[in-house]
Amino acid sequence: MTWHYIAGELSLLLGELGKVTGDEIITQQICKLRIEAETVPFSALPDIAAESLALANELCQFSLVNGDSLVFTRQLTVCSEIWRFGTSAGLLVDD
Repeated sequence: MTWHYIAGELSLLLGELGKVTGDEIITQQICKLRIEAETVPFSALPDIAAESLALANELCQFSLVNGDSLVFTRQLTVCSEIWRFGTSAGLLVDD
């Protein structure tokens, strides 16, 4: 995979996450991460991927606590996609 492909795919996944937030502040955080994913050097992408995964996890927890199972399921799907892509691209380490 090339650096541009990895950055673009991470940006795309962040865009998908942004569609399932329901919160303007979190949407802004996701937009910020998306811009960073598209502009930072390759060496910074693992940090962006980790932040993306942490944010997706927080969203899932919030939806679960609030009993919003439909949104939780959609967020969990994106969270899983970020995890799978991050590990396959070498941005995240599978413990």
